Amino acid sequence: MNARVLVVTPTLGASKHLDETVASVAALPLRITHVLAAPAGRVGDLRHRHPNTFVIRDAGPVGGIYGALNAALAAAPTAWDWFTYINDDDLLLPGFAETARRHFARSQAEPVTYGRVEQIDEAGRHAGFVTTEANPRWFPALLQQGISPLMQQGMMFRRDCVENLGGFDPAYRLCADLDFWLRASTRGFRFRHHSATVACFRLRRGQLSGDTNLTEREQRQIVQRALPSPLSAWRCRLARWRYRIGNLPLYLERIRRHGFLTSYQMLQQAR
Repeated sequence: MNARVLVVTPTLGASKHLDETVASVAALPLRITHVLAAPAGRVGDLRHRHPNTFVIRDAGPVGGIYGALNAALAAAPTAWDWFTYINDDDLLLPGFAETARRHFARSQAEPVTYGRVEQIDEAGRHAGFVTTEANPRWFPALLQQGISPLMQQGMMFRRDCVENLGGFDPAYRLCADLDFWLRASTRGFRFRHHSATVACFRLRRGQLSGDTNLTEREQRQIVQRALPSPLSAWRCRLARWRYRIGNLPLYLERIRRHGFLTSYQMLQQAR
C-alpha cells in the first residue's frame, strides 16, 4: 500500500533539537507530509529554516500542544492516510518506517499501531527503553493501577480513526494523547504492537512531562472517565506481574544505569 503519512510537530520554534527532529522525519523512506504547528510570530522564520515542511499557525497559547495538533489536522495541505505526531525534541527512527511498511502490507491493517520507544538524554545518548505492554487486551487492567502501557512517540492512527475521535481534547495540558488513544481503544479500534524501536523520547530539563503531579492527576481523570467499572483484583494482579516479567530486561537496564529510579523519578530529575 502506497500510503501517505501525516507527521505533525507542535513547536514554539525555540527548541535547539528541532532541526534534528525535522531531519529524522525527512530521512524516513516513506511518503510523508511533515507539518510544523507554531505561534504566528514564528511561522515565517520556520518556513525559511525548514522549506521542505509545511508550517501553519497553531491555536495560540491557550490551545497548547493539543490545540496545535488539532490546528495541523484541520490545515494539513495534502491528502493523508495515517497520522502521527512527534515533539520538537524527540525523534522518529528507521524502525518507524520499517513498521509502517510492514503494517501497510497487512491485508487487514489495524487502525492503531505502536512500538518500542528509546529514551535518550539531552545530548542524544541512550538512557534506556520505555516499558511497553505488547497485548492491548491488558491495557485497562494496567491503566486502572496507574501503569501506562505505552508511550505516544511513534504511534500511528489511520485516518478514519482520527476522524472518528474528532481530534485531541485541549482541556488536558499533558495527557490528551492518552485520552486520544484510550478513546480509540474503548470505541473498538484495534491496536497492533510492533517490536521495532520506532522513536526516541528525550529526557531534558524543563520538559512539560516533568510535572509528574499534573501528569498523574490527568491520567487518573482520563482513566476514570474511560474505564469507570473497576476490573477484578485477580486480573489487575495478573496484568501487573506479566507486565513486569515481560519488561524485566528493561527494568534491569534502568537499574544498572540509573539505580532504583522509577520512570516518573527520571522525568523529575530531568526537570
